[in-house]
Amino acid sequence: MKRLLFVLLALLFCGPIVAQQSDDEKLAMQYYKDKEFDKAITLFEKIQAQKPNSYIYYYYYASLMELERYADLEKLCKKQVKSFPNVQRYKVDQAYAYERAGENAKAEKIYQDLIKNMPAKEFSVQELYSAFYSRSKFEYAIEAILKGRRQLNNPQLLSKEIITQYQHLNQTDKIVEEVLSLVANDDEKQLEPAQNAIQNLLLDDEDNRKYMLVKSTLQRNSQKDPANISYMKLLLWVNQLHKEYDEALVLAKAIDKRQKTEGVNVYNLALTAADNRDYETAIEALNYVVSKGEDASNYMRAKMKILDVRYQQLTETYPIKMVDAINLERDFKKVLDENGIHSGTADWIRKYAHLLAFYVNKPQEAINVLTEAMNNSTRDPKEKNQFKVDLADVQLYMGNVWDATLNYSQVSKDLPNDDLGNEAKFKNAKLSFYIGEFEWAKSQLDVLSSATTKLIANDAIYFSFVISDNQMEEEEEDETDADTTYLLFEKHSTNPPLQKYAEADFLIFQNKDDKAMEKLDSVILLAPFGTLVDDALYQKALILIKRKDYLGAEALLKNIIENHGTELLADDATFTLAEVYEYYIKDLPKAMEYYQKLMKEHSGSLYVVEARKRYRALRGDNIE
Repeated sequence: MKRLLFVLLALLFCGPIVAQQSDDEKLAMQYYKDKEFDKAITLFEKIQAQKPNSYIYYYYYASLMELERYADLEKLCKKQVKSFPNVQRYKVDQAYAYERAGENAKAEKIYQDLIKNMPAKEFSVQELYSAFYSRSKFEYAIEAILKGRRQLNNPQLLSKEIITQYQHLNQTDKIVEEVLSLVANDDEKQLEPAQNAIQNLLLDDEDNRKYMLVKSTLQRNSQKDPANISYMKLLLWVNQLHKEYDEALVLAKAIDKRQKTEGVNVYNLALTAADNRDYETAIEALNYVVSKGEDASNYMRAKMKILDVRYQQLTETYPIKMVDAINLERDFKKVLDENGIHSGTADWIRKYAHLLAFYVNKPQEAINVLTEAMNNSTRDPKEKNQFKVDLADVQLYMGNVWDATLNYSQVSKDLPNDDLGNEAKFKNAKLSFYIGEFEWAKSQLDVLSSATTKLIANDAIYFSFVISDNQMEEEEEDETDADTTYLLFEKHSTNPPLQKYAEADFLIFQNKDDKAMEKLDSVILLAPFGTLVDDALYQKALILIKRKDYLGAEALLKNIIENHGTELLADDATFTLAEVYEYYIKDLPKAMEYYQKLMKEHSGSLYVVEARKRYRALRGDNIE
């Protein structure tokens, strides 16, 4: 029915436009575009007499309105009403002309008569609503819909349209009331329209007042009508929209219990919470799913996911709670003992080895695990090479530079045109950067600047610029000592700030963030106006995020954006600041502001695609 309705309206109002224009019409339209309304009116009047139901009427009407020729407007509208008595649009136009002429009583009488005499047909309701809407008569547009609902006994008639009118009038309470009416009968098909309405409402909500109104109203309705699952699902969606996953978990559990879905909603919430870095809620949700027993549909997936989330949480936290690291080590070992070391457990093996070396200070055990994994990877050369890269990381962590560079080199040689080979080559270049071999590092990084993986290419370009912008043109002393300790930072440097920055980067690689902060401070002290200041500030901000000092990180990132806006890290700082607002400070309007800033001011940035995705998600576009 709706489709037919819109087709009829299109034919009525727009159909004649596609007809071939006469010379008079073309000339009249040109006069109109040039705002020569007197000339246009002369031609419009002639054409209108010949084609009273053509699109010309709308331009004729608009031209007369521009020149405030209200008597002529009255004459035109009366003629149209007489010729087409069933078209309500012409009556609204006549009333609007009276209103513009200051004859408000005449206008109001026509508006009220139209409402009073509106036929009890959906087409008529739609037509009158559209006529009022086109003249910005929002109150009357609402009145037409409400009367149509009563006449047709359809409380959801033109729901989207009436919400639009409430938005124009900024009647938030009415919008919320309309949204609730959509799901009042527990019709889950109406959840999406309800979500869309809430999403549009909250787009302009800097002080969170609208959000709090929506949330509190849904909570009250859920309590009044606990049998209505739609209220609960809508509230669950609203909680997720504002990243209140702890509250969402309570609802997800209740919905699963009510619908007997064995934790499906809870599992999905866990994945969303983990993606949004609320690891505690994600872990609690996954444990709940596991508690449902082995027969639950997501039991095994939840059990596996818990380890991944705990690992992610640990690696993004500083300082590390050693008890958490040891407990996670124990659980990884248990899983690998139960399932064995093979291709199917490769991801766990890699995380377990990284945990051993970088977090619980058992690098030799990590080497043993990775060596065994490499020996078992006889059928998959790429998997074996991935383990070899991980092994080289551990060796570099231990200070075994030669072993590390040998393994990186072997992988890049075995996989010269593969992303993993490029990753190994990049890590080898970083190793050279760490030990102060800047020229050699730069030569390798320049090769990688055209790598197929954008992330590797971007990082390679960044470090190459860091070196070229900071390398002093002095000959380094001829050093022949091949001792590992000598290679790691005891060599005399002709560029102390760059060397200190390289040392700090290596300490960050080793998860020694306290010492890294000291090195970064020394970079700024050595060259307070140098080109490495923004780099040092950015690394400090990342460490503060791990320490949960979000306000401190915010200040540093804003410093980069405001004072180093033309430097290489300006887009990184903008994106990271948006993440800080989104995931940690929970200031979602600010997050959207900085994602949008990135898209506008750094359109060529590697982060643009992800920023656009997150911006849309914050509007609710991708939340199901």
